[in-house]
Amino acid sequence: MSSSAERPLVSNQKDAHLFILLHGLWGNYKHMESLKETLKNSIQDDTDRLPLVFFSPRQNAMFKTFDGVEVVGYRALIEIIQFIQLHPEFKFTKLSILGYSMGGLIARFLIGVMFDKNNDEDEMKVFKGMEPQLFITFATPHLGIHFYNPLNNMLRTFLNPMLTLIGSNIIGVSGREMFIMRNTELVELSSGKYLDALSKFKWRIVFANVKNDRTVAFYTSFITDCDPFIDTGNDIKYNFEENIPGENYTNILPRIVDLERLDKSVNAPLRQQEKVVKHTVSMVSFLILASILVFPLALILNICGTIYSYAATCRYRKLISQGKISGVIKEKLASNESSRMRDDLKDYVSDVYGSVFEDSIQNATDNDINASKMDSSVENDSSWNDFIDKYSNIGQGHWKQNFHKLPFDNHRETILRNLSSLSWIRVPMYIKAVNAHGSLVARRGLDESTPKTSLACLEFAGQLLNYLLDH
Repeated sequence: MSSSAERPLVSNQKDAHLFILLHGLWGNYKHMESLKETLKNSIQDDTDRLPLVFFSPRQNAMFKTFDGVEVVGYRALIEIIQFIQLHPEFKFTKLSILGYSMGGLIARFLIGVMFDKNNDEDEMKVFKGMEPQLFITFATPHLGIHFYNPLNNMLRTFLNPMLTLIGSNIIGVSGREMFIMRNTELVELSSGKYLDALSKFKWRIVFANVKNDRTVAFYTSFITDCDPFIDTGNDIKYNFEENIPGENYTNILPRIVDLERLDKSVNAPLRQQEKVVKHTVSMVSFLILASILVFPLALILNICGTIYSYAATCRYRKLISQGKISGVIKEKLASNESSRMRDDLKDYVSDVYGSVFEDSIQNATDNDINASKMDSSVENDSSWNDFIDKYSNIGQGHWKQNFHKLPFDNHRETILRNLSSLSWIRVPMYIKAVNAHGSLVARRGLDESTPKTSLACLEFAGQLLNYLLDH
């Protein structure tokens, strides 16, 4: 096979929209299945709109996510190129990309490489002519991870330094990058070709948890220096958005917190406070039990994974630092390993697409091509416009005046300033779940146990993206 990214010529190529979904740390492609299924059901099949082809890279799973943004990003890039090569029947003219958790950082890295105007390598020609459309992240630590404790909570005073030490040392290069420990990868991702590529997207959207996300705090996924929920220890009454656009939600409306209606002087309801006390007691009990039974095993596994990550990717990190990564891409695309990857992708394609594509895209059997029909009733465009206008400006809203500014270091100040130079639709979500980080995207799948707030969030996201694709 040629080392270039040449594709077989097909006389009747169909224009299509490539939609990439990226999982997070310790994850795998299956974590994105709920989102993908919801998007396929929510995004309308319109004769004036290109068919969507969804793809979730598979090669970065579990310990491989420890390898750092660049290595993980290039690994995903090779797989995306392979996927495009396997589909000469499509001419991908539009691109959207969605990242969950660390996947959002990988997405920012990928687009910087894909749309680098100074990169004229043959392998990158598959991205030429693609028009960036939607850039979406769910619970992504855009500003890195840092545990703030403005209320001087005793438990957090003890735990935060320990968690920082553990997180920045035993989850590989990725941990050091996200905690910004002697590593400025996240700062670099917020400038230069990466920021330029981000600016090319028609829409940029972030979804952020307001509670029970112990992995990625609200401020970092919302891209702000103000966090009402850290500032108050989450002892604050939530007021939810009353004008929710969209229709046909399965159970309940999504719980979007109206930040402008938050009042620092109004505490959470007594019942919620009682739950907080019970939760704290439960957490302390859990920590004692986990420190005896769970943490030692997890520590060993993570240390082993970190050592393996450093050893397995040492050569690639060195080549990246020397600017010789294009040679690695050529090598991987032409290697036996790449052939095995193509075989895996072919199996995936065979399972998902069926053996033959129909001439008409409406008749295609591809489970990853959106061809669903929705209710034909007309949506209220003004309600979507009002929502988008409000939440495109919420980052600098009056609500920030009522809460303290977080004491960012210079790195986080730089990242915030750079990312805030672009417009974002910022959506603050309340997910009623013990683990809101996972439930935000229903990474365990959609079934009867899925929190209603989680399903509502996904349905809202699907309808929002459906609207944005036409505007």
